[in-house]
Amino acid sequence: MRGVPQLAAALVWMCAAAVPTPAQMWTPMGPPGGDVRALALDPSDSRLVYMGTTDGHIFGSRDGGVTWQILGRAGTRLDAVVTSIHVDPQKPQLLYASTWTRGTGGEGGGVFRSSDAGRTWQILGLAGHAVRALASAPSDPSVLVVGALDGIYRSKDAGVNWERISPEGDEELRNLDSLAIDPLNPDTIYAGTFHLPWKTTDGGKHWFPIHAGMIDDSDVLSLVADPAHPRRVYASACSGIYRSENGGVIWKKIQGIPFSARRTYVIRLDPSHNGTVYAGTSEGLWKTADAGAVWKRVTPRDWVIDALVVEPPGDAAPEGRLVIGTEQLGALVSEDGGKNFRAANTGFYHRQIVSLALDREHPGRVLAILANAPEPALATDDGGRDWAPLGPGLSTEGLRRVYASPGGWFASLERGGLMRYDHTKGAWVRAGSVMGDEPAPSTPHGGPLGERKNRRQPAAKSRIFDLPVNDMAFAREIWFAATEEGLFASRDQGATWSLFSFAPLALPVSSVRVSSDGRQLRVVSLRGMVFSQDGGETWSWHDLPFEAGGALRLDAADDTTLLATAHKGLYISRDAGKTWQQEASGLPEVPLQDLALAGDVWLASMQTGGLFLSSDHGASWSRIEGTLAEGFFPVVATGDTPGVVYAASTTEGLYAVELQARPSAQLSSPQR
Repeated sequence: MRGVPQLAAALVWMCAAAVPTPAQMWTPMGPPGGDVRALALDPSDSRLVYMGTTDGHIFGSRDGGVTWQILGRAGTRLDAVVTSIHVDPQKPQLLYASTWTRGTGGEGGGVFRSSDAGRTWQILGLAGHAVRALASAPSDPSVLVVGALDGIYRSKDAGVNWERISPEGDEELRNLDSLAIDPLNPDTIYAGTFHLPWKTTDGGKHWFPIHAGMIDDSDVLSLVADPAHPRRVYASACSGIYRSENGGVIWKKIQGIPFSARRTYVIRLDPSHNGTVYAGTSEGLWKTADAGAVWKRVTPRDWVIDALVVEPPGDAAPEGRLVIGTEQLGALVSEDGGKNFRAANTGFYHRQIVSLALDREHPGRVLAILANAPEPALATDDGGRDWAPLGPGLSTEGLRRVYASPGGWFASLERGGLMRYDHTKGAWVRAGSVMGDEPAPSTPHGGPLGERKNRRQPAAKSRIFDLPVNDMAFAREIWFAATEEGLFASRDQGATWSLFSFAPLALPVSSVRVSSDGRQLRVVSLRGMVFSQDGGETWSWHDLPFEAGGALRLDAADDTTLLATAHKGLYISRDAGKTWQQEASGLPEVPLQDLALAGDVWLASMQTGGLFLSSDHGASWSRIEGTLAEGFFPVVATGDTPGVVYAASTTEGLYAVELQARPSAQLSSPQR
């Protein structure tokens, strides 16, 4: 496929799950990186690393965290945060993962198990419990302990049965954040809550507080018992890092890490160097070689470290390899004990794309707008092999949509107006002015009408283009902008705009489409759809059935096949808009988020999540199943390559999806 990167190597883990002749071939385009919440090593093979994310997905690496591939999802929730991953030391194919959910539907999560190294997952227990921590007894791997928002639970048979070991309804032994089990005695358990730590020495029959020496009201984020010194325990809290030499009876605050970096999310001990401890904080990664007497920051200050694994020394990394999981930056690897780090996100595409634009005149040229990223606007000119930031000047807050115009990248803003990317300045700048006597918006720039009187007025019959733009369309000689105050046109590549009339009154316009020569125009307005075949000289009105609730957007598969996205679903006309029928066979009765047409194959993204495919011009639809297709896709779009659509995910980045028409019963979404 032109402009689309090819996969570099065979993906061994997932080949068994792929269909031999798939109906869809998913090719990742990036951008690389994202949020990492959990990391785990296989005790029998330290080159095998697992990663958990904020949407339940589990990734795996066979080369010590250098390259990754998606494996599966722990559960079905798209808002499940993976808090812990544990690999059974006796059965490396057996994995456990704990999750909690961020949705508004109440507390959720649970413990999940995979028997095939992360490809498939089943609920193991505690369904509906928000599990924040998971630990296995080093002396007995069949003993699992979890900490949830509603208490502490234990299994003595590898998760087959669970029992509560904290008093039900206890006001203190709840809201768990961390756990540690004594290296020698599985009945000795340390538990960190939102308010100070606790301990049991009899498997939960009796609990007692252990916070002497700690600052009160400390949220204990991490607990670690030192295997070389079982009574030495480290704890990180919102007030700093503490160490106890007597099993938590007395704690001593470790000095050296500044107060501003007090939120330490993870502590890990170096198994090959006694006394070497790493602390992942809200202000970078810190290291001590003398059990905390002296600390040194080994990463930039602005890195937020949420997860960390320490691999023992090997031929490739004689000083040991560190893999850190961060917010926004993804995974990074050090092969010299933390002296130097490099990005390790090959195969880890977990960006949150909120808007997307494809340049049809330049194949492989794409602009992606990201949420929760250090650089919100990233562009590629080579189909995703390399991405570069475009900025500054554009923020995801208040951004409505981005467009690829013949004159470059444009963005519309929620509060009104347009911005364009100025290549000469390397920044986004406000663009466009309105010409003519049309009325000004009632709330310019989000403020009351009176604010306009207090601003310096532009020249007569001209004002800054400050209308909220719902849609844009581009022909060779004329551009269009759909606004709530009518359809506007520009003949100078967006520098100036004027009202383009299609009705006696300036009606709100939600969608506009135009042919490359500017002759064929299709407009979706508040009162219906209006078409022109002569560049706007004459117009004809077309209405959807009353029960459709009004059209929102219009697409065309060909000159006679039109698709209208309406409040009540998808409507199709096969006679150039004269008559319309609702095509919902197989589509859920929920609004469409976006629609992409690739020849005979159509792809629909739903507002509730998931993708639906039709290979018969919309007569029937089937949901695409599989790890990649089950998410939420705010944008699906077509490019210049026949049979290929682009799907932008809120969690997994951008994919080029090669669609092949085949019977709906055989549809599948193969893994990467």
